Amino acid sequence: MKKRWFTYLLLFTITLINAQEKDEKVFLSGYVKNLHEFSFVDRLDDLQWTTFVHNRLNFKYISSDEITIRLEFRNRWFYGDNVKNIFGFSEFISQDNGIIDLSWNIIDDGNTLFNTTIDRALVNYTKGNWDVTLGRQRVNWGMNLVWNPNDIFNTYNFLDFDYEERPGSDAVRVQYYLGDFSKIELAAKKGKAADDYIVAAMYKFNKWSYDIQLITGVYQKDWMIGTGWAGNLKNAGFKGEISYFVPYEDYFNSKNVLSAAISVDYGFKKGLYINGSILYNSAANQASNGLGALVYNNLSAKNLMPYEFSSFLQLAKEFTPIFKGTLSTIYSPTNDAVILMPSLDYSIATNWELNFTSQSFFEFENYKTLGNSLFLRLRWSF
Repeated sequence: MKKRWFTYLLLFTITLINAQEKDEKVFLSGYVKNLHEFSFVDRLDDLQWTTFVHNRLNFKYISSDEITIRLEFRNRWFYGDNVKNIFGFSEFISQDNGIIDLSWNIIDDGNTLFNTTIDRALVNYTKGNWDVTLGRQRVNWGMNLVWNPNDIFNTYNFLDFDYEERPGSDAVRVQYYLGDFSKIELAAKKGKAADDYIVAAMYKFNKWSYDIQLITGVYQKDWMIGTGWAGNLKNAGFKGEISYFVPYEDYFNSKNVLSAAISVDYGFKKGLYINGSILYNSAANQASNGLGALVYNNLSAKNLMPYEFSSFLQLAKEFTPIFKGTLSTIYSPTNDAVILMPSLDYSIATNWELNFTSQSFFEFENYKTLGNSLFLRLRWSF
């Protein structure tokens, strides 16, 4: 069945490429990235490496003023120690929780893994105040930079910095605009598992110079209510999100979950940008694998970090128009857990970028290094 789907995809892609050359209504964009990862715990003689080539193709067909069709997929080729040594690596890469499994491991021989995944396949209809989208899409209700308790449909992992587009959901989304700054939105998602469904509504409006949203719905086996806001405290940006989950099958003996995050950001005149955030997670499981489980975990809006309290601080500096540096840190008082994430970005030429990123995980209470990863990435966009 998977091979048949892949054959249809290949033929459809060839058709779109040919159409793009002849029809101004068909558009193609994307990128090719070559990323090298070097990882170790605390000794360089245990160094492991993996090469990752990432290609993305974005097709858009504008059928009329009202209808737009999008098909977007990513091709990923892995070679190296992660493929050979991480148990279940190929299953994790090919995981697709949508109604239809649109992820294929074309090559998987224990040394090399080549995967193709469709993460956007949608039809959008827009007319007047109505905006309706059907298919695999990103329903983005988050407002913060790092932690988004309101992003209930497709929570993303902030450590997966190479996936800028972020995950999508098999969903239907209806938006009705009440004015320039307010709208009502309904969305419903269904996944592969029987209890993997979300139905929610959001009312968004502007008050006191703040964008405010109110959310309610059913999140898998929970009733969910939430709110979020984005505005300014004088010259600083101020954002927040709160979500509260109550199991509906065992209401009176339930363990309710509160997930809340606030953030403040400020840009200085000489190109320095600072962002700080605090997360509270009442569902934290201190007995879990902690930071080590974050890298290859699919996070949820109910459990964005393995600790009850976490804080985030980011400093970004634009040294020149083509050279930028960023230092991001996450700290939790539980086990004095720390993640350090420095990165450098350099624009080599038009559509060519070079990036260096590092991720290091520590628990200083027991003076334990959980792991270090160094990434070097070259990107060409088209």
